[in-house]
Amino acid sequence: MAASRFIPRATFSYDRVINWFPGHMAKGLRVISERLNAVDLVVEVRDARIPLSSVNPNFERVVGRKPRLIVYNKYDLADPDTKGPVTRALKRHNTPVLFTSCQNDQHVRSILRYAASLADPIPQLNLMVVGMPNVGKSSLLNALRRVGVGKGKAAATGNQPGVTRSVVGTVKVLEHPAIYLIDTPGVMVPHIADPVRSLRVALTGGIRDHLADEQVMADYLLYELNRRHAHEVYTSYFGLSEPTNDIHVLLEAVARRIGAVVKGGELDLTMASKFLLKQYRQGKLGRFTLDDTEPDTLQAFFDKTQTPNLNQISSRRQEKKLAKLARRKEERQKRQHKD
Repeated sequence: MAASRFIPRATFSYDRVINWFPGHMAKGLRVISERLNAVDLVVEVRDARIPLSSVNPNFERVVGRKPRLIVYNKYDLADPDTKGPVTRALKRHNTPVLFTSCQNDQHVRSILRYAASLADPIPQLNLMVVGMPNVGKSSLLNALRRVGVGKGKAAATGNQPGVTRSVVGTVKVLEHPAIYLIDTPGVMVPHIADPVRSLRVALTGGIRDHLADEQVMADYLLYELNRRHAHEVYTSYFGLSEPTNDIHVLLEAVARRIGAVVKGGELDLTMASKFLLKQYRQGKLGRFTLDDTEPDTLQAFFDKTQTPNLNQISSRRQEKKLAKLARRKEERQKRQHKD
């Protein structure tokens, strides 16, 4: 079968919902809510590879009307074409958004500049970083601290979610104006109704691998590579003569490539799956955005999930106040007319 005649799978069949909401996440959400009164700006970090699936609706409820900056992190791993449509969709809600990579100091400075612009005339600003697990919150905190005040790590980081398990102390990330930042544990959605969405979150590292099954994630990754006509990436990388829809064919090639052999000479497909996932997460298989970023999809999603911005809320309050005053005036005129 020549690559030019290869027909990728049209759909990916998956009906298992992966739910992961350990106790420290529920506690973290409560503490976030309790500490919001002392926060001037909420920095919500999302994963640029899954701009919709990394949105936690619980933050809309808890954060509510607090000023917010949305940061799509890991942009260096996402399709560059993601930025334009997502930015335009959020602009409709007057929601400020930045695309960042913690490896890019210019990206990090853009966050500090935005926060600093809110510090006038207030000489000090308190930020709180929130987001789903493993979107890079702690890495971002460390990058802000490194770029802003030239100091080392203040938060632990890791490849698997759940490293930050409690709200850490306040950390200074800029001297002038004084900006302090609070890191928080990643908080997962208690129930992800869409099975494929939960798989996307798992594939990008938001759910512990063993809960999602490494081979299933590898199969979904193969599906995504094939439907993007990116099969040359894995065929050349792992020595396949032609593309395939069969994950076992690919994993066997990966296992032979890395020498993943168990006792008796059998190939270790789980180890091969882990290696394949690692290559994807490090960007070695290309830059891919897994969510649909068509304008209509983005508009429908954000219209449903976004909290109205502060200007809209203020405007509605003003409208209600004016309507109330108008009713009172009308009632007074009626009473005067009767008298």
